[in-house]
Amino acid sequence: MTRELMSVRSSEQKALAARWTIAAEAMEALAGARSLDAIVNVLRAFARRAVGADGIAVILREGGLCHYVAEDSMAPLWSGQRFPAGNCVSGWAMRHGETAIIPDIYNDPRVPVAAYEQTFVRSMVMVPIGRSEATAAVGAYWSEQGEPTDNEVALLEALARAASTALENGRLFAALESLNDQLDQRVQERTQELEQSQDMLRQLQKMEVMGQLTGHVAHDFNNLLTPIIAGLDLILSPRRTPETIDRHAGMAMQAAETAQILVQRLLTFARRQPLSPTAVNLPDLLAGMQALLASTLGSRVTLATDLPADLPPVRADANQLELAILNLAINSRDAMPNGGSLMIEAERLSPPAGLAPGDYVRIAIRDTGVGMTPDVRKAAMEPFFTTKTAGHGLGLSMAHGLAGQLGGTLQIESEAGAGTSILLWLPVDQDRATTGDPDQPQAAERRQTGKLLLVDDNALVRASTRDMLADMGYDVVDVDHAELALSMIDAGYRPDIVVTDYVMPGMTGAELAIRLRCDHPDIALLIISGYQGIDLIAPDIVRLSKPFRPSHLQASISAARAQRA
Repeated sequence: MTRELMSVRSSEQKALAARWTIAAEAMEALAGARSLDAIVNVLRAFARRAVGADGIAVILREGGLCHYVAEDSMAPLWSGQRFPAGNCVSGWAMRHGETAIIPDIYNDPRVPVAAYEQTFVRSMVMVPIGRSEATAAVGAYWSEQGEPTDNEVALLEALARAASTALENGRLFAALESLNDQLDQRVQERTQELEQSQDMLRQLQKMEVMGQLTGHVAHDFNNLLTPIIAGLDLILSPRRTPETIDRHAGMAMQAAETAQILVQRLLTFARRQPLSPTAVNLPDLLAGMQALLASTLGSRVTLATDLPADLPPVRADANQLELAILNLAINSRDAMPNGGSLMIEAERLSPPAGLAPGDYVRIAIRDTGVGMTPDVRKAAMEPFFTTKTAGHGLGLSMAHGLAGQLGGTLQIESEAGAGTSILLWLPVDQDRATTGDPDQPQAAERRQTGKLLLVDDNALVRASTRDMLADMGYDVVDVDHAELALSMIDAGYRPDIVVTDYVMPGMTGAELAIRLRCDHPDIALLIISGYQGIDLIAPDIVRLSKPFRPSHLQASISAARAQRA
């Protein structure tokens, strides 16, 4: 063997090794391809160099057509064009599932010569892509006639097999992703259905307790209306005297304030609200609930309380704590169908394990009812668990959740046949400031001055509020809807403060407040409402709940004016 021949063979071996290296890179890239576009891009980037061709093309089968989607070539071929599958080499290769090797395009009946004679192509290899059924093909083209080498054919077929595997993997991954998407959607749907069911159950449970309370509240409210109506009749009677006016007015006022507390409790119970923790005096809280608890428990259950007068205040939401105690009392009542006793105690203690260090008050609600079995006690604080018939009972999850939100906890001590004790642990409020009774004026009333615009659609409420404001010393102008108030201000009327109802036909008080904040920020604002759920306005706007006394109104106006000062 001559030195020249050995040199040629060495060069050929090096070139062949380089091509297989390129093919290996292409197959590695195909292994990570997850889409048809990615597979096409890899073939376009590597195939021509791997087989040493003058051009390559990637073809996709689209029904009865062959779509030349990509090419890498020394001169343009047919990129973007479509041809009938029965009249092109790629269609033959895909249809028969075998490689087409064509040394001379002019001497092979499979070649549509008219399409090729306009190009540089004189010889070619076309390899189908796809395992069970070919859906694509890759073609290599040379500008000279001649039999492609075995290595060139093997390299192109290796790339086609790698592309077939990538295509199958892509389909598998797509199927798995579709399945995952379907599963995720189903999980979301089931989660939403569960949340809706839980929300509905919470509302049904709340309404069930509302039904239990309605009769008692209606009875108590009628008892309160009796001295109010009777007192006003006696005040208006011809036989009234200054002494009887004072006495009957005092009784009517006392009954009205008690009625106000009842209404506030019902509003709190009927609406969802975030916790508003404050310093809560438990003896005062239980004293205010005494009548409601007694009427709820009924005559067969004896109620007793034991709370030290010097018990420190706890950090809690008073309304929600009242509701939790009421619910626990109802559970105890239902556990004593033949009657019994309910004791509510409270004392200051060190916290149990699991709570942060600090000072706590433990509220104990003890009954002499049927008690709980170990299984019931274990499940008692699970959401919606109840041993009662469907639609009855709140369980302990609400009270447990409330205690947890406030930084405390709830414990159960119970045995079957030996009664139940619910222990509610709440943190002591360390920052309580010494304040007087908020319902009583803390200083001598002072005459107020300034222009005040009153907006309320209820004529009776507007008239009584106007009289209160005039008695305070304000120059009051009152209107019955927000649109008129806004047009007066836009026309030049400049009150020092606007006092507006919240719920009104047309423009609401909240909308009026927002307009005034934007256009007339110098005007002080106070919103009053018979419903406590006024959370959709700016939090710094002073609000006052109906019914209110002159002292409450005066204090709220002072606070509103102080903000604008």
